[in-house]
Amino acid sequence: MTPSIKTEKSSYHHGNLKVALVDAADAILREKGVEGFSLREAARRAGVSIGAPAHHFGSAKGLLTEVALLGYESLGSYLNAVATSDDPAKDLRDLARAYVAFAMAHPGRFRLMFRPDLVDREDPRYRQVSAKALTGFATAISRREGGGADPMADLFVVWSSIHGMANLVLDGKTPYLFGGADQVAFAQDILPRLLEQAWPFGRPA
Repeated sequence: MTPSIKTEKSSYHHGNLKVALVDAADAILREKGVEGFSLREAARRAGVSIGAPAHHFGSAKGLLTEVALLGYESLGSYLNAVATSDDPAKDLRDLARAYVAFAMAHPGRFRLMFRPDLVDREDPRYRQVSAKALTGFATAISRREGGGADPMADLFVVWSSIHGMANLVLDGKTPYLFGGADQVAFAQDILPRLLEQAWPFGRPA
């Protein structure tokens, strides 16, 4: 009796194959980071031919864009979980801590999301989900008393400040700057104090 041979087509429905490839790419980023990603490895983990990723996503950038979209959705979930209070400065600090927490929990996704060489920023879905993720910051900024005349400029300062902090944490700089504090110690003990001291999280505008 001739043994049955599972083909790529019989193993997956069209949608399931795409999901399997996205999951495989996401897992590679989680384990090896952006630099460890390859289409060949994604195909191997998904159990499909080397040509399958290009067939379904067009290129490595197409596949990685799907992972970046997941990243922004995850970031949005972290930020949306922050409760709104009567103090917008406190809300900004809490949002900042959630932003760093996301980066620490999902460093592969976080790094990928801001790599224009690896993701398609012209994808309408990317534009929509990336803008939506920052809604909480924009809302808190708009509620601050004595806020600046240019909300977009304020948002840029807030985002660039906390994004820089998140990258320094992932780059392992905290032990050198804060007496050997690792990522967890920094996030739990040091970051809240920094946010209290640094504009625009704690000081008056």
